[in-house]
Amino acid sequence: MLGLLTIAWRNVWRNRRRTLISMSAIGLGLALVIIYSGLIARMMGDAKEQLDNAGLGHLEITAKGWRANRSPKLAIDDLDGVVASLPLPPSAEVSARLLSRGLLSSARANQAVEVHGVDWGQERAVALYLREVRQGAVPADDDAQGILVGEQLAERMHLKVGHKLRLMVQRADGEMGAALFRVRGIFHALSPSIGQRRVLISRAAAAELLGADRGAHQIVVQLERAADAAPVAATVRAKLGAELEVLTYAQIYPIFEAMESLVNGAIVVASVFVYFLVGLGILNTMLMSVLERTREFGVMQALGTRPGGVVRLIIAESFWIATLSVVLGLAIGVGVSWVGSRTALLDFSRQMGEGIEFSGAVLSAVFHTELSVRGVLLPALYVYVMALVVALYPAWRVSRLRPVDALRAT
Repeated sequence: MLGLLTIAWRNVWRNRRRTLISMSAIGLGLALVIIYSGLIARMMGDAKEQLDNAGLGHLEITAKGWRANRSPKLAIDDLDGVVASLPLPPSAEVSARLLSRGLLSSARANQAVEVHGVDWGQERAVALYLREVRQGAVPADDDAQGILVGEQLAERMHLKVGHKLRLMVQRADGEMGAALFRVRGIFHALSPSIGQRRVLISRAAAAELLGADRGAHQIVVQLERAADAAPVAATVRAKLGAELEVLTYAQIYPIFEAMESLVNGAIVVASVFVYFLVGLGILNTMLMSVLERTREFGVMQALGTRPGGVVRLIIAESFWIATLSVVLGLAIGVGVSWVGSRTALLDFSRQMGEGIEFSGAVLSAVFHTELSVRGVLLPALYVYVMALVVALYPAWRVSRLRPVDALRAT
């Protein structure tokens, strides 16, 4: 076997230029598949793992029917008991919210907003923008008049820290409720729509404004791994019963599954196209090599080499071409992916802003790559499979020639 590989290695370099051209084309194709797959994997992973960019949860628990009409009356009773009974992993982060739509008024402008009544400490763990307060600070726990607004909203309404605001909402009893607040801080959000529409007050202040008790409309749970959402949701659902709805982020925002299906399809199409070109490159190289050496194969068979030996030699030559191509492709693909996993590979923040929002999902406009063993070895393995498959035809073709016909070839 070692002797066969040695002979095949020498044959591969008999036409050095053709070997280098084929190796470069195949290696570049492999590198592109590795980089593209890593880029897409990182993008989807970030979208699912970093739901805190938009304050979303891997699980959301609401009263039955609340999501359909968002009625202020449909709050979760016995909030503390429900939260205490949740069968969650120790690393899970939980926050409870009272939610409402309202009208925010200042001395200079009015703006329709989405009001979040939160417990500041809990909310900071699940909402990244609460850790990005650029002016002022998060209100104190006992601050009933403190309100946080986004940068875009502050700019539109000409707000600064300390300005007075009037917030009007529909109360749980159907009447209109209003209260005065002061801007304690201005936060920065990756999503422009959050910075423009969302305001946050304490849950106690929200309960008084809405005429509700200290319950919550929504319990948000963020897990360490997005992949755990479905099994954890099933466990929580069984524990809480039918009175509360427990949904995963994929059920609430189908865009995640749609995006994943779309990008997986794009990866398959791109990979098939690249490997088709890889196969054509190897096939062309092997056919040209076989045609040039037809008389040589005839001599080998005349001297006693069996057709199976010729087939093994051609497959060995294809193996070396694949190996050289894989080494080059891995060097480029792994190198670029390694750099992209640590620094930005693509940066569209100037053209698109910091965040790109799709139906609730917020993606960073700065793209990195994911470097994984599976993402590297599988594309390389496919190159070897393709090399073996396409080498079979020229090997079969030359093995079918009679020595006398091969010696007559020109």
